[in-house]
Amino acid sequence: MGVAPTEPKKRKLKRTDDATTATSVKAARTAEKEPEPPAAAAADEAVIKAAKKAAKKAALAAGASEAEAKAAGKAAAKAAKAAAKAVGAPVASAEGRSDNDEVAYRAKLQITAGELGDASTLPPCNRSFESTPFVPGVVAALSSSFDAPTPIQAQSWPILAEGSDLIAVAKTGSGKTLGFLLPMLHEIAKQTEGAPAAPDGVPAVLGLVLAPTRELAQQIDVHGARYCGLLGLTAACVFGGGAPAREQAAMLRKQRPTLVVATPGRLVDLLGQKALSLTACRHVALDEADRMLDMGFAPQLKTIVDALPPQEGGGKEAGRQTAMFTATWPKSVRQLAGTLLRTAKTRQVFIGTSPDAELEANTSVTQVFMHATDDVKESKLYTFLCELSEGSRVICFANTKRRVDMLEKVFWKDGFGTCGVHGDKQQAEREAALRRFTKDECPLMFATDVAARGLDIPGVTHVVNFDMAKDVESYIHRIGRTGRAGAKGTSLTFWNPDYDKECAPALARIAREAGQEVPDWLAKFEKAKANKAWAVEKATLK
Repeated sequence: MGVAPTEPKKRKLKRTDDATTATSVKAARTAEKEPEPPAAAAADEAVIKAAKKAAKKAALAAGASEAEAKAAGKAAAKAAKAAAKAVGAPVASAEGRSDNDEVAYRAKLQITAGELGDASTLPPCNRSFESTPFVPGVVAALSSSFDAPTPIQAQSWPILAEGSDLIAVAKTGSGKTLGFLLPMLHEIAKQTEGAPAAPDGVPAVLGLVLAPTRELAQQIDVHGARYCGLLGLTAACVFGGGAPAREQAAMLRKQRPTLVVATPGRLVDLLGQKALSLTACRHVALDEADRMLDMGFAPQLKTIVDALPPQEGGGKEAGRQTAMFTATWPKSVRQLAGTLLRTAKTRQVFIGTSPDAELEANTSVTQVFMHATDDVKESKLYTFLCELSEGSRVICFANTKRRVDMLEKVFWKDGFGTCGVHGDKQQAEREAALRRFTKDECPLMFATDVAARGLDIPGVTHVVNFDMAKDVESYIHRIGRTGRAGAKGTSLTFWNPDYDKECAPALARIAREAGQEVPDWLAKFEKAKANKAWAVEKATLK
């Protein structure tokens, strides 16, 4: 196996006009950001006690005397009672509402029941914050910052309140964070004021939220900490790429949080260290489930699921409730849902998209196709790379580990700073390659599909399909490595008529629907759809 030298060559790819920068990360955070409501006291007796306790604890931590802390606790309790009186009791969401009215309301908000639920059986939407089951303090906090629930919140809240599992397909920035977070915390608050201990003394969390990236996990944690504070609960956020796992383990053992927001990889590490237990965790949410799979977290998700309580409870134990939020609904996400959710107790909703909508390519990516047999691919790739501007960052996909190794070695000798990633490389090798790629020391990365699923790198300007992907879904995931967070990107696909023609119909359709120009030679093969040997569109997109 060819291994590149430790020092990169001098030849650097140049930056194109459409190159993304680190600002793309900031843009992604901004797109997902939700307004922050102020703190308010809870209303029922249990939450009033929790608010009193939390205020006293905070005062002591700030250096107040015992008497001052007691006074702060009493003030918090008084504020909670005042909030309860001001807001009043929640009202029934379906009061005076006809079925036709509900259907019209969903149609207005573009809420559609999916294959795992029927629109006629979905619970009525929460059209106002007062119609939710949340305690008055939470209702007051929401009402002070928002006019009304977003579509995803309006339908998710009553579904989760009835105890069902949920699959919600909605775009980023739809208010989904509060869509799954508030029902989870509402149920946990009814169970206990804090997290119990597992039989072995390990902190046992009651609620778990999984997110694919550190940035998203931190964002969710902001909301989690705020609303946990209203309910007398505690929250913690753990992720890779920040504090060492050992430090986060110590933090978990000390704080014993009720809610944990985590990235999958770091959570698996902490489970291995016995820094927390999921044996009592009966409320789970996955945010951006499609992206988690796209980033290669399927093995970690399996490990986490194995550590959770069973889907169905035994005896007096309630079953695990799971909410899965995703922006797309490809085959891989459907398979994950089948392992995580209770089929008989699952509802599915689509927000702003159709259940029948097919997988679409990112319109921010300019798709370029080049007719090329295997004997000319290397020379065409060399020419393409030499024409790029300084600062360009390229991921080139090949279908085999052997070809990745070969290309990495050949283009290194040609003077390019290269690195390679595939499943046979050790974890340390893959991490080192990623660091060199991210720092532009080796701006040309060769990778297989499996390895590439774990990459989420801002600033990728170009994606090259040296080998055409095995199906259209993989093709879309590949080119989606560029053009992220509103930035522009370019993909180049070498199309070999000797063995790529079967995907021509689906490939041409995907490109055309994304507003891309389809070459005449590719369109010619698209017209051969009637030929059964080429009719793979339905097979690859089911």
